[in-house]
Order: sequence, then C-alpha cells, then structure tokens
Amino acid sequence: MLRLLIILLFTFSISTICCAEYLVCRKPEVLYLERIETYLYNNPDSSAFYLNLLQQRLSSDEDGILYAAYLNLAGLRKQVEGDNAEAYENFEKANAIYEKIAHSDGYAETLLNKGEVLYNWGKYEEALCCFNEVLEYSRKNHLENIEIQGLNYIGKYYHSKGDFEKSFSYYMQCLKLAHRVKDTLGIVSIQNKIGKHYETLGNYPKSLEYYLMSEKLVHHTQNYIEMATTYNSLGNMYHILNDYPQSFRFHTKALEKRRKMNYSEGIAKSLNNLGEVLVDMEMLDSAMVCFEESYAICQDIEYAKGCVKSIHNQGVVFQKYLRDKKAIEKFDIALQLAQQIGYQKGVLSANYALAVNYKRIEEYEKAILILNEGLDVALKENVRTRVRDFYAILSEIYSLKKNYKKALDYYRLHIKMSNEIFNLESNNKIAELQAEYEVSLQNRENEVLKKENQINELMLKRKNHFIFFVAIVLSLLFILVIIVYKRFLLKKQANIDLQKLNESIVAKNKELGLLNQKLNKSKDQQLKLFGIISHELRNPLYWFRNLVQMLSSHIDSMDKEMVAKSLNSLNESATNTFHLMDNLLNWSRSQLGNIRYNPEVVDLIAIIRENVALISHYAEFKQIRIVSPMEEEPVLVMVDVDMIKTVIRNLLSNAIKFTPCKGMIEIKTLKNGKTILLEILDNGMGMDEKTLCSIRSAAGTKYIPTTDKETGSGLGLALSKEFIELNQGEFAVESEQGKGSVFRITLPVLLS
Repeated sequence: MLRLLIILLFTFSISTICCAEYLVCRKPEVLYLERIETYLYNNPDSSAFYLNLLQQRLSSDEDGILYAAYLNLAGLRKQVEGDNAEAYENFEKANAIYEKIAHSDGYAETLLNKGEVLYNWGKYEEALCCFNEVLEYSRKNHLENIEIQGLNYIGKYYHSKGDFEKSFSYYMQCLKLAHRVKDTLGIVSIQNKIGKHYETLGNYPKSLEYYLMSEKLVHHTQNYIEMATTYNSLGNMYHILNDYPQSFRFHTKALEKRRKMNYSEGIAKSLNNLGEVLVDMEMLDSAMVCFEESYAICQDIEYAKGCVKSIHNQGVVFQKYLRDKKAIEKFDIALQLAQQIGYQKGVLSANYALAVNYKRIEEYEKAILILNEGLDVALKENVRTRVRDFYAILSEIYSLKKNYKKALDYYRLHIKMSNEIFNLESNNKIAELQAEYEVSLQNRENEVLKKENQINELMLKRKNHFIFFVAIVLSLLFILVIIVYKRFLLKKQANIDLQKLNESIVAKNKELGLLNQKLNKSKDQQLKLFGIISHELRNPLYWFRNLVQMLSSHIDSMDKEMVAKSLNSLNESATNTFHLMDNLLNWSRSQLGNIRYNPEVVDLIAIIRENVALISHYAEFKQIRIVSPMEEEPVLVMVDVDMIKTVIRNLLSNAIKFTPCKGMIEIKTLKNGKTILLEILDNGMGMDEKTLCSIRSAAGTKYIPTTDKETGSGLGLALSKEFIELNQGEFAVESEQGKGSVFRITLPVLLS
C-alpha cells in the first residue's frame, strides 16, 4: 500500500513539473500570435485587439522571431484594410529579419506577401520575380504549403498576361500538391483560379463545376476572404450565364463578407461587380452609385487596377444613357491610367470602348486612330481575342467610309485571327485534358491498389459462396420461368385492351386539338381587337387630358376669350372622343371573334378631310400646320372604310406626336393609273434604322419618347401596315432621325 502511494506521489510530481514547464514555454506572445492567426480572416476586431496587445509586449524586441511574426501579421491586417503601402513596409522589415536569422518559413512567406502587394500595385514583373524566388526557395527547403501559394500566384500572373496554357500548367501542379498535403484553403483558392481559367476560355459548365466545388469546401476554412472570392467567382459566372438574380445574390454575399472584414480592395471589387450586374438589369442609377463608391475606395487604397475598372464602368453607364461625350471622357481617363500602370487588359478595353463610341457618333478618323493604337498593344501582348475584335470594327468603319478595299482587308485579317484563336483553343483544351489526365492518373493508381486488395478479399468470399449461389439461381430460374409465362399471357390480353383504349384516346385527342385551335384563334382575335380599341382611344384621351390640365393650371391667368376657346376645344375633343369610342364599340360588336374585310366604294379625299378635322384640335394645341389635298374631284376606292379611317387617323396622330411645336404636316395624293398614292410627311423626330426595321416587319417597336413626354409603342404603325395589306394596298415608310418621316400608302382606285 505504501509502495503504491509513493508511485502515485511521484507520478503527480512529474506531471506538475511538465505542466509548469509547458506553461513557461507558452509565453503570452505566442498565444497572441495564435489568436491573431485564428481571427485574421474572420474577426477583424479580435485580430486587431490581439495585435495591439502583442505590439505592447514587443516594443523593445526589434530583431527577434516574434517581432518578425508580428510585423508579418500586422502587414496582412493592413493589406486587408487596403493600406498596401504600410503592409509592404511591414513585410519588407519582417523579410529582412527572417533572412538575418535564417528562418526559411518566415522568409518565404513574407517574400510571397511582398509579391502580392506588388501585383496589386500593377508592378507585375517585379511581382513575378518575387513569386519565382518563392517557388525556388520553397522547393529547396521543402516548404510545400508556401510552394502551393507560389504556384498559385505564378499561374495567376500568366493568366493575366493571356498565356493560358502556361497558366493552366502551374494551376494543375498547384492543385496536385494541395491535394497531396490536404491543404483545404489551397485547394479552394486554386479551384477558383481553374474555374476562372475555364471561364476565360468560354467553357462555362466546367468553370461553374470548379466554383461550386470550392463553395462546398470553403465553409470549412473559416476564411472570409476566400469565401468572398468564391462567392464573387460564382456571381461572375452566373452573370455570364445571364442569371442576374443568382449573380446579384452571390455578389451581395461576397460584399457582405468583405465588409465584415473591412477588406477595402475586396469591397471595391464587389461594388464594381454588383454595378456590372445592375447595368445589365437596366438599373443604371444604382450601378453608377456602386461604380463611384468603388472608385473612391480604390483611390484611397491606391488600387490602380480597380480605379481603371470602375472609371471604365462609369463610361459604360454614360454610354447606356447615350451621353457619348461623358462616356468618351471616362474611357479616356481609364485608358491613360491603364497605360501608366502597364495594365494592358485595361488599355485594350478602353481602346475598344472609345472606338465603339467614336464609331457611333461617326467620328471615324478618331476611331481608326484609337483602334490602331490598341491594335499595336494587342499584337505586342499577343492578346488574340482583342486583335480579332479590332480587325472586325476596323472593317466595319472602313465599310461605312465606303473604303471597301480596306474593309475587305481587315475582314480577312479578322477571319484569319478567328481561325487562329479556334486552333489555339483546341490546342489548349488538348493540353488541359493531358494535364487533367496526369493528375487523375496518380489518383487512379492509388485507387487501383486499393481495389486490388478489395478484389482479392472478394474472390475468397465468392469461392465460398459460389456453390450455394448456383443452387439458389437454378431454383429461382425455374420459378422465374413459370412467373414469366403467366405474365406473358396477362400482358398479351392487356395489350389488346390497351390498343382499343389508345384508339379511343387518339380520336378524342383529335377532337380536343380542333377545339383548342378554334379557342386559340378566337382568343388571339379578341386580344388584337382589344389592342386596336385601346390604341385608338389612347391619343384622343391624351389630348383631352392635356386640355383639362392646361385649363385647370392656367385658368386664373387666362382671359375670357382664351377660356372660351379652350372650353370649345375641350368640348370638341370630348365630342370627337365620344364619336370615336361609339364607332369603335359598334365596330368591335360586329367584328368580335373575327376581323373581316368588308370593302365598299368611298371617296378617299373625303375620308382624309374627315380625319384631318377629327384631329385638328390636337395640331392646334401644338401649333402644327396641316396641309391637306385641295382636290375637288372625288377619288373613288374600294376599301374597308373603318380600316382606312383607322390607318389615316393613326398616321396623322403619330405625325403630331413626333412633330415639335410649330412644325408642319403635309398630306399629298397622286393618282397614277390604276392606283392612288397617299403621302403623309412631317418634319418631326424621325426614326432610326432599328425602329424602321421593326415597322417593316410588323413586329412593333419598343416604347420611345415623343416631343411631348408621351410614348409611342409602334402598335398603330403595325396595325396600319396590316390593314393596308388587307385592302390590297402597299405600305412604306422612309425616315431619318432628326429629319422627319414620310409614310406612303398605295391603294387601287375604282376606274370610271
């Protein structure tokens, strides 16, 4: 008993001594370093708190390993906050201390951090020197975790330079090593880079696959920075796939994580990406707010590349607003800044955007000049996709200038470069497949060894069970034959019954199909009828509303004569609107379910005068002069009166809507043998080529503003074209934006 007590006391003493020694070794500084590393990328307040505690304890130690570790972590914190200058200074000091005391891990890590800051500053060649030195040093000293980061950054460098084959080679080496050492954070980071690689090459399914794999893993890292990067990548991918809600959701999640970390550079990137999604969602004001906030942050942290992107995107918004001068100003600033920092991708994007703007405002010489500058850069940097794009737009511009020889030359160069890109992409895909095969080959070899062991075990078990299995199979086979024969007889009878049922169903389906066709036809005709009625009533009600508004807002300042005149106009407008509504309702009752063509002999001149009188008060409201035909002799035509009235009324209403105040509308008629040509001319806003194409194809146009804050939908013109063709006539339109429009109607006349 005494011996047992002595042993227990001795054991307790030894344990107490060991615990004391452990606590002595675990200095507070070491604990603070561990806490800082734990909270650095998920809890900025806690990491800042422990950094402050550590700084107070290390104020007198400026050469030791703990001070170097503190400098490195403080630099990382400053980098997250966007203070790259102070971050670089800390990394440089820490790197010098680690080199002095020959601490290989610390030296390689701080050198890598210096390279990352240089890369963010746009000093790509200096950054590459750091990354190459890190890779060589880490391999020499067997620092696999740092080697992973070195391979990652070198791959990122070559990707930004457009050397995708070389970039992909580094990425695959990095992924293989990260899997081998089970570096989850490294796997997530490199999978995001590989996803970006496939995204650049246009292989979106493969890109999305890698991003989603990263999303599954990233939650295990508790690294908010990498989480945000993953969400950002998914947001970009869904943006490319035009899934704007999903893109907005992931970019918002990325911004949320980056704001929690006070990660200034990341916040600027997320705002820029959100703005690009909002541009495509036609929310231009919100997009501009994002781009301006992003630019302000990038200026504060001296993130030059981010400044280029946010300024460029501001130009895109102005371009969408058709403010070409402001857009060109923004693109020009982006170009100059990108040239200063050697950001060639930004240079080429700005070149292309400026060229597109100059082309649109028909300043072709400026466009050619800027394209040639961009082409020189693209050829020098071997950015083939941009070279192809520059050739294409140069061909278009020379074609517009009617220099068809140069246009053809550039078009041939465009085709040649497109073919080269296709061949290069094919070679890249082959190289990717080869690299993937090599990575997967190692995994397969391991799997094969495992499976061989499993197979051997299974073979032993199978030998023991084989005889028993054969006996069971024979018994089951006999039972199965009996069951199959009985099922065959039942199935044969069921098929006979099913065939009869199918024949009955086919007959019923035919009947149902005919009924559906009739129903759909009736529904379409009713919808068209309601559209006609609403369109016909819109314009008179609009002018009626304007008269009422004018009278109600200016009655105190109007004399009696003006009030009387306005009330007469109001009465006339109400009477005309009432008659128009009555005509439309009577016509709709007779036509409901089917729009029929009911021709009769009428005087076209009389119809024109009637409709001019009907809308004259609209013209008077805008002080527009209408010049109508003076012929006294009637022009007899065989037409559907309601349709022709609708056409003339629509064309006159459109002319008034799109003609400025004090403008002029002219109506001409010209009899030419068996036809009569009716022209309605105005000196209004005119239409662009896209709108003209929509009218000619009877497809309708988008809603566009008129001279008086009303909108035109194009429905009236589409209906007019349809009605004229139903009356065996022809409908044509000529227009030039800013110079007015001419609508021509040709109808067969009734010969006397």
